[in-house]
Amino acid sequence: MTTSERFIENPNGIIADSREKKQWLPKDSKQDLGDWKTYDEIAGYIQIMRQVYAGGHADWRMPTLDEAKKFYDASLTHKDFEGKDIHIDPKFVVGCAYWMWTSDLNDEGKAARLNLRNGEVDYKDKSEKNLNSTRLVRNA
Repeated sequence: MTTSERFIENPNGIIADSREKKQWLPKDSKQDLGDWKTYDEIAGYIQIMRQVYAGGHADWRMPTLDEAKKFYDASLTHKDFEGKDIHIDPKFVVGCAYWMWTSDLNDEGKAARLNLRNGEVDYKDKSEKNLNSTRLVRNA
């Protein structure tokens, strides 16, 4: 499967990952809500997207770290909100955040996030807001 065949834009507005059998929203929380969000504030975003049945589904969630790592693809180039290169499929809406919260927590209770510019992972306090966003996913 070529990279261009992996992500498929669906008529219902979601993007299917045919390799990983996941469905992703085309925008991240910053693009949808217009503001950075703490880890805990993402719960409100998830609730909104479940209530509006984004793409016809009500089971949207924050991605795991493993899912986020598979979403990142160093062979692809797209632009983030600062116009800098990130490595996700260009089928997703341009201008997203480059830090992506995941649902994984470490032993200190800090949340894992993935840098879409370079694929690096770090753990931040869940109250950290600046530059943090997420993109919701569901199992296909």
